[in-house]
Order: sequence, then C-alpha cells, then structure tokens
Amino acid sequence: MAGIEREEERKGIIRCLREDIGELIDDSGLAGRIGEHDLLELAGVDSFVMINLILRVEQRYGLTLADGELQSEVVGTLGGLADSICTKRKEDKA
Repeated sequence: MAGIEREEERKGIIRCLREDIGELIDDSGLAGRIGEHDLLELAGVDSFVMINLILRVEQRYGLTLADGELQSEVVGTLGGLADSICTKRKEDKA
C-alpha cells in the first residue's frame, strides 16, 4: 500500500511542478507537455526559473534542498525533482 501512496504523492508533486513551471515561463501549454524524463532546460527552464521553482518547492513542502540535491542530474527533470522532494519529505518525517 505504501508504494501506491508514494506514487500518488509523486504524481501530485509532478502536477504541481508543471503548474509552477507554466506560471514561471508563462506558457502552461508547454509546461503541460513536459514529460517526466524530459530535461527541464529544453522546456524553457533556465537558471532564473529553476531558482524560483526551487523556492516555491521549499515553501510549499516546508523543506530545504541542499546544494548536493540541486545538481542538474538530480533535479534536471520533473521525475528527478519529484523524487528528490519525496525523499526529502520522507527523511523529514522520520
């Protein structure tokens, strides 16, 4: 059951990330087409947008992503960023 709950949480996070990106790049249509494994940079997420996205994530979920957690290999895709958020939330609950 926990796996299903985690997947639902992850899907919700990805949905919120797409909405945030849509607002930040002022193109919700493009943001809605970003796949889980697509590089965010190719979808118009530059360093300015990424900083603002991370700030929104930290505020929304009440967490802080450390420098090591902000490497493009980790947060360069929706799926990677969602996984980082899920992991951090799980650590904070423990």
